[in-house]
Amino acid sequence: MTAEELLRIMRAVLTEEREGILRFDASLVARANATKELVLRLLRETPIEERAPLLAVLDEVQPDLRCNQILLTHAHAYLRDMQEREVEREPRTSTVVPLLKRKAG
Repeated sequence: MTAEELLRIMRAVLTEEREGILRFDASLVARANATKELVLRLLRETPIEERAPLLAVLDEVQPDLRCNQILLTHAHAYLRDMQEREVEREPRTSTVVPLLKRKAG
């Protein structure tokens, strides 16, 4: 794999991942993660003396990686907030509390 190929692949996968995050599309995010794992495996298999230009490419896409990480963090917080709101809005269906009040009273 050349540095140009790696750069093209990483830019495409990070764009796909960002789309998946923004759409809350787990399959896009999973596919992007699988591609990133494949790239890392290929990097590990590359002889050490040939890695320098490839690692330089990873430095170049670092801002995009950071951006996606921030988006993932915000998406996680958003989903957690929505889940908490739904829990607050659900009517209480438990019969344990009334039973305890009856026995205590």
